[in-house]
Amino acid sequence: MLSHAIAFSNNKGGSGKTFMAFQIACEAARARPESKVCVIDFSLYSDISALMLGGSAREGIGAPMRGLQTCVDITEADNRAEGLVRALEVAAQARGEGDEARRGENGGRAGQRSVFGTWFSRAGSSAQLKHEPRTDVDLTDFMIRPHDVNEEVPKNLYLVAGAGTVSWNSETTAMATDDEMEIPLWARTGDEWVGAGEVFRDAVQALPEAFDAIFVDTDHLAACVLTKLAFAAMDSIVIPLSYNDMDFNRLFADITGNGLFTDVLRTMDEQGQLRARVKKFMFTRVGSTANAPHKSPGGIASPFTPTKTSTAQMDDMARQIWSACDQPLYKALFANLDALEAEGGNVVQSFMTEYFGMFKLVPELASLISTMNGIPVCGMTSKSYTAANGLTGSTGSAVLNSLKAELAASTQTILDARYNAAISSS
Repeated sequence: MLSHAIAFSNNKGGSGKTFMAFQIACEAARARPESKVCVIDFSLYSDISALMLGGSAREGIGAPMRGLQTCVDITEADNRAEGLVRALEVAAQARGEGDEARRGENGGRAGQRSVFGTWFSRAGSSAQLKHEPRTDVDLTDFMIRPHDVNEEVPKNLYLVAGAGTVSWNSETTAMATDDEMEIPLWARTGDEWVGAGEVFRDAVQALPEAFDAIFVDTDHLAACVLTKLAFAAMDSIVIPLSYNDMDFNRLFADITGNGLFTDVLRTMDEQGQLRARVKKFMFTRVGSTANAPHKSPGGIASPFTPTKTSTAQMDDMARQIWSACDQPLYKALFANLDALEAEGGNVVQSFMTEYFGMFKLVPELASLISTMNGIPVCGMTSKSYTAANGLTGSTGSAVLNSLKAELAASTQTILDARYNAAISSS
């Protein structure tokens, strides 16, 4: 049985979501080489695919990232993320074309009108299929192994890749309304996706026993139907946070209608569409003053010691989230909140200990090498690397060893203690 099915999400771009998801997924695969880890890329920009398939480096402005060009070279539309979505929709239609639960705002069925676009809708018509449509989807049909093109990524890590604008361009996802107005994929509000979400949930649960963890990287446009698919199928949500208060406020108030809590999670839960529950908030890019484990006055544990200023800010933000989730409207969005026991008589501190963690700021050179070259921190050594922009340098083994140990600890915080493995040599 799959142990972990997690969506990484935040409706603020630049929160560190994709970088953290990349590092956590690679560390999870490294720590348990006998199991398999899968990453599904449901971000419109496909950044995590770029990282896994060779990095974000590009030859110039407007040129594709190296990893995304590799994705286009080794995959086709039918076996990338968009192919998976189309297969989910075909299977949903095959399960029952007349099911009222699959009707959208205009009464159209999934096979007749696709919230994903005309490319999906055409394939969704069972009358056009040459064979009996399948009612289930095998996720392994859409997986590639990044290690085959990027040896820095663990061999047991698999990816359902997206190719950015190639996968989610306006031609592929084109859909006009009745008055011929074009609505971008990320702005569509119909519920035709619901049947595909049910198939996706079943496909995740049907993964072979060798798979112990599956992660979905979602888009910062949290109301996008791709993100809703993830929330309908995964068990848990991990929310990377900066400790910028303006970014934090957007989780609850976003003028674009993408507020993660207010506009997406709460609405999906009210409509019975939400499976995933919030498991952990992870503060990202947190600076440290020491490599010793630490617990903030509010109760947030970390494998390193952050600055007093950032600690105070994180405690304050965590208390604000407690005040929100203590209300019925938000309480249901959290996993196992009712089972929370007061720590020393202080339930707020218990909440902060259970639902919050920290992800250390990676030194600039190591971060640059990791993103531009597609090298996860868990596999880096103290040798000299050259980034695509020509910058050459190395990170000392002592710094890397501490960073790896803290990454391993953060991974166990999100997953479980079975992911405790000796760090690789730096």
